[in-house]
Amino acid sequence: MADPIALYFDLPSAHTYLGIAELQKVAAKHGREIDWVPISLMTVWKIHDYMPIGNPIAKGRYIKKDFTRTAGLLGLPLNIPKSFPRGDLSQARHLIWRIRAQNPEQANRLSAALMQGYWAEGAELTEPGPLQKIASSVGVAAADVEAAANDAAAAEACANASREAAEAGIFGTPHMVADGEPFWGHDRIRYLDMWLDENS
Repeated sequence: MADPIALYFDLPSAHTYLGIAELQKVAAKHGREIDWVPISLMTVWKIHDYMPIGNPIAKGRYIKKDFTRTAGLLGLPLNIPKSFPRGDLSQARHLIWRIRAQNPEQANRLSAALMQGYWAEGAELTEPGPLQKIASSVGVAAADVEAAANDAAAAEACANASREAAEAGIFGTPHMVADGEPFWGHDRIRYLDMWLDENS
């Protein structure tokens, strides 16, 4: 079986959410699985010595409007969480890494469910209740959700993955890598499809 498509993502990335449905179709077309690799985009940016300057209110309003417009054009539900963009999603991110160490396939399902819950349903993943509800939908125990808050091994795994991603040239999300070939952005998934047509 062909190697999976690596999807580097961060939960606060609306652009990742906007591309998931298309990426899943492309992966299925080419007989590929998707390996969801959660990273901290802030960590990646720090490694690249790049940090967005400020957070203009006008830009924030435009971004939310643009997300809504794009989701509508794609036929996707969108409910931007109230905590976006300042909510701390480290516990959710570390939960994925905790489960990934035990059961990678379940971690992939958890990643997809958390992205869907956060962006389509507006679930506040900064709060234990919504996080546990979504985790339980893919069979993750409440004890794992609670433990993720202080799971040093999961936090280290996330930090290591973020560093390794940056060193490999990843600089934004979603970043897809198929057989070593990178594609950045939800609007480049069609390029990934074309590349797989020619190289699979």
